[in-house]
Amino acid sequence: MCTLFLSMSNLFFQEKIHSICDTPPKCYNFNMISQEAIQTILGIKEKVQVTPEEMADHMNVVFFPNTSKNISKQVIDFRKRLESTLSDLKVNIVPYSDALERVPFGKTIKRLTRIVGNNLLFSAKKILGISHTSYFIDIKTAKILLQRAVVKRGIAIVSLGEENANDLPMHYIRNFKDNSVITILDFPKDISEETEFEKHFDTAMSLFAYHMTNIIIAVDNEKWMVYNFNASHPIYNMGESDEIFKKRILHALVPKVVAPISPHKFKEFKIKGERFNPAAEPDKSIIEDLAKGALLFDETKLFPDGKKIDDLPFRNSFHKIIGKLHLDNRNGMSFGFFAKQMPTMLSNLVSDVNFREKNMIPNEQDFFIDENKEIYISVNIKNQKFWLKVPEVWVMSLRSGSNKTHFDPNKDLIKLGLLKGEMWMEFPIDLKINTGYKPSFDTKVILAHAVGNAIIASILKHFDKNKETDFAKILSEKGYSISHWHGYFKKDLIPENIGMYGEANPHVACSSPQSAIYALGGKLENFNKIFNENKVYAGDIHVEPHHGSNISFPSLTKLAEYLIQYPEASKLGNKYLNYK
Repeated sequence: MCTLFLSMSNLFFQEKIHSICDTPPKCYNFNMISQEAIQTILGIKEKVQVTPEEMADHMNVVFFPNTSKNISKQVIDFRKRLESTLSDLKVNIVPYSDALERVPFGKTIKRLTRIVGNNLLFSAKKILGISHTSYFIDIKTAKILLQRAVVKRGIAIVSLGEENANDLPMHYIRNFKDNSVITILDFPKDISEETEFEKHFDTAMSLFAYHMTNIIIAVDNEKWMVYNFNASHPIYNMGESDEIFKKRILHALVPKVVAPISPHKFKEFKIKGERFNPAAEPDKSIIEDLAKGALLFDETKLFPDGKKIDDLPFRNSFHKIIGKLHLDNRNGMSFGFFAKQMPTMLSNLVSDVNFREKNMIPNEQDFFIDENKEIYISVNIKNQKFWLKVPEVWVMSLRSGSNKTHFDPNKDLIKLGLLKGEMWMEFPIDLKINTGYKPSFDTKVILAHAVGNAIIASILKHFDKNKETDFAKILSEKGYSISHWHGYFKKDLIPENIGMYGEANPHVACSSPQSAIYALGGKLENFNKIFNENKVYAGDIHVEPHHGSNISFPSLTKLAEYLIQYPEASKLGNKYLNYK
């Protein structure tokens, strides 16, 4: 019973989600700041596993009892090898009978009542000609929703081959976030090592919709491949040793399951009462850079056309509803983002001795929250310890699903903020908010880069008191661009004074808390290395393996001009991914 339909809909069965894992992970210390401090800055309160080994230790999986009789030998053999490898990785493999639990009879009655109420409301609106976005639940769908046996939260399901539309694992799960579905299929005949990104994109999205799954593992006698919602497509040699295969599963599959896609919802934000005026400064200049840069980016072909949910090959209307709900009622998906950090007020650095004299802080703790809920962090720079207040940051961004390279400034803009560990949102004046107005999947990553930029600029300003560095000056006066596409940079064509990091990170999904933690922790590590080597810092490229790159650059327009001048600098897909 897919209670994604139930738990995400405003009409049905709102249920609190619990993790099956109760053991907290060890906090990972980046070289400048701890994971606990990073999560405090970003407002991430849940337990987050950041290493593949931690993720495997907290992963639970069940193998679905498939009914299809047309499963190939290659698929069956891969399933056996996968199960053995997951066991070696200490993943908890749960027998199917133990993975199920029964829905209490009282809840079933409540759900039936809500289904009947929903259908009556739908019928009334249709008869009266009232505009609506609801849907009628037919008898076949109702039977699925009222099934008493469901898979427990926190258990991923592995399924084989093509199942009948009414026998899919998604009918037995609570939602696609709590119960990832992994489907092992025969390798598509029209896909190869040379296939372009757009073809992979089309194939993956079609397979997700047809099989109603989070992850596709495609196999044949010679190779295997992983598709997930990042639009990644790593292809591996089937003949690799068991030890290499184990590493592939640990890095390329486990993180995608433990850190799945999870779109940000309005309820996660505080809404600023006043609205911004796109025609007034500083917003006007920020938007002009975004608009000009976006148009230039159209020439780079790094932002492919998105996908509409209605165009995907779902096998019935219920599956289409589930697809939309999984994306928080978005009408589709478009890949990449453009954002511009607003001019930012930088913080002053205070010596460790002076700060600790005024505040009672344990020696091992590298963050502090004062009575006004302001967050302070400790940083060690060139063997000196300082404290600084985490700056307030705001970012002008485009709403999810907008046409990135030809956006409408009157309809597609949204301002995102991070203040005292809380996400904020501000809308433009005269805009009527509708169901299609959603923040980016990568919102937390965007804000992680923005706050990281502000921390770095504060440090640079402190060490260059007589003359502000270009990075600090540009950020405080004009803002800084933050962009993302599903490709990577060729190392010998990286722009001058731009560092790169993240190649060895686990392959997590966009919008996961891990992706934001890697963004901020890695950014500060990368800066610290550059600063200690007395090199110029002008921004960075954050590589997200099997996802793409996030680029902090002085101006979106200048970045687009650079890529037009050097068209081989970045390509969609895995061409320049150095860590596979």
